[in-house]
Amino acid sequence: MRSSLLAALALTLLGLVAAYHGQERPSGDGWKEVRPGVWRSPGEPASYALVTDGKAVVVDAAVAPETVPAKAIERVLLTHHHRDSTRHLAAYRKLGVPVQAAKEAAAWLTPDGVQKYWKESLPLRGSRTAYLVLAEGVEGIDYSLDDGTRIAWNGWTIDAVATPGHSRDHVAYLARKGDGPKLLFSGDALHGDGAIWTPYTTDWDHWTDAGMTPLAKSLAKLADAKADVLLAARGPIRDRGVGDIIERTRKNVEEVAFLKSFERFTKQRLKDEPKYAFLAKEQAESNGSKPWTRVSEHLWLTGNTYVLTSKDGGCLVVDPWDPHSAKQLPKLQSDEKVGPIEVVLASHAHFDHYDGWYSLLDRDKVAKLWTLDRVALPLEQPYLLRAPFLDSRPLKVDRKFRDGEQATWREYTLRFHFLPGQTEFTMGVEAVIDGKRCFFTADNWFHQDQFSGSGGWMGLNRSGPLPYAESAAKVLAAKPEWVLAEHGGPFEFHPEDWRRRVEWGRVAARAADALSPSGSYQHDWNPHRVRVEPVRVVARAGAEVTAALVADNVLDRDGAIEATLADKAWTIPLKKGQRETRIPVTVRVPAGLAAGRHVRPVWLPDHGADAFLVLDVE
Repeated sequence: MRSSLLAALALTLLGLVAAYHGQERPSGDGWKEVRPGVWRSPGEPASYALVTDGKAVVVDAAVAPETVPAKAIERVLLTHHHRDSTRHLAAYRKLGVPVQAAKEAAAWLTPDGVQKYWKESLPLRGSRTAYLVLAEGVEGIDYSLDDGTRIAWNGWTIDAVATPGHSRDHVAYLARKGDGPKLLFSGDALHGDGAIWTPYTTDWDHWTDAGMTPLAKSLAKLADAKADVLLAARGPIRDRGVGDIIERTRKNVEEVAFLKSFERFTKQRLKDEPKYAFLAKEQAESNGSKPWTRVSEHLWLTGNTYVLTSKDGGCLVVDPWDPHSAKQLPKLQSDEKVGPIEVVLASHAHFDHYDGWYSLLDRDKVAKLWTLDRVALPLEQPYLLRAPFLDSRPLKVDRKFRDGEQATWREYTLRFHFLPGQTEFTMGVEAVIDGKRCFFTADNWFHQDQFSGSGGWMGLNRSGPLPYAESAAKVLAAKPEWVLAEHGGPFEFHPEDWRRRVEWGRVAARAADALSPSGSYQHDWNPHRVRVEPVRVVARAGAEVTAALVADNVLDRDGAIEATLADKAWTIPLKKGQRETRIPVTVRVPAGLAAGRHVRPVWLPDHGADAFLVLDVE
């Protein structure tokens, strides 16, 4: 009780301090009164203000407090933590304005939470992440908002509605004054009719519908609220068919959520799924700690690590993973009289498929590292791109292969393929092993009864349903007898199963396009469509660092992107027919900047990329 009274007193005092305006602000700063007593800021994302008798409650901190058309700002209500919606949050707090947010937002708004996020994000080792986080946290935010929290203010009733999906901490607000219309401040829960802004932010992890399904449920909740007016952070204000707009968006979201799983698609949508056997079911979903399974005379598996042996001695290892490979491989060599490791293949750029290299192998003696040229890029330069889930230690790749290129090791012929799916940085390898035509497919696919039948697609991984369809078509054309999937899931090839995987990718792409504001998921589902390369540099205070601003042009049209990095404005031209544009940039590290990690976001008006430069100051 005592703590509650103190909190209430603190908010009251802060509210008094917040009456900092000497006079009411005119609408000359671009704000417009869109409904009686309701103002909307210029640009996108928009902030909204409920204004009564010169006092205001502001929804989101997307614009500076001095522009708000009121004498006093008594409170700011946040919809979520993304830095475009919280860009001026520190300015409001500096003026003493009380700010409220969902309790989940603390992880990405408090100074400690933000510092922890940036420390753990490069390189990102876990399977879950967040997006568009502020460069620095902000003190003094009240994280007491919960689903159903009611705020009474100057005749208004404001109800918080938990709407996770666009972010884990997303909150919408239902506001009403007396018997007036019911207003829904929906933040970024939806964008326009049927679409959502930055759909990649629903990728809470790298392979499931962990964010998409909660968003569908959140939209159902908003539809049930039966609001009269929809005031989103982006797009026009809607006062007709609000429920229908939300419901159409919900259906689009629900369809993509369903299609995040190949298993659901083949079993529930197409039905009568084909039957095909596991080759080492006891290893399914294992991590490499189980004893080796002998798949065939010269092929062994534990977890996601394969060993191919030669009749003339020596072995080839596919994807060693710490800590188990360091223990398991010597045991296999001892128990089965397997020869020395001569070649290691890294199938894709996720650390659990190559970090066994560091502890296991003495590369000065025998073993050589081989991979596809595209996979080698993030392995050799782990801080060039923001690409999960990398090890921070760079590798030297001994041989880099192009798509379709062949190589021989001992009696085996290996054909290397660019095989994007779970991540863009993936290769597949064809080989005949013990008389069986085999295709190593990394983490792209699993048996339809394992996980969700695929490694999933995620914007942060530069993956999507169309690459899955194209890669599945390659496997279908190759007609292997065995698919050597990883994490214990090798299985028999069945052509009908692979025709379904191709169809799944194409159907999912159309559904993702329908959910994207531009009509192209390849544009909207890509947090990297504007980026800095390298994404992280090491420098001393006072030094000047060079990098490149890079923009993708998948929409294939002329244009330009205005970007601001470290208080400098840059224009990135886009030319039709040119898929990628890069311009050199220089950033000076302030002379007095303390040692440690510092983040410089790239500000992109009305553009949904998550771009930034990380400075590790020595």
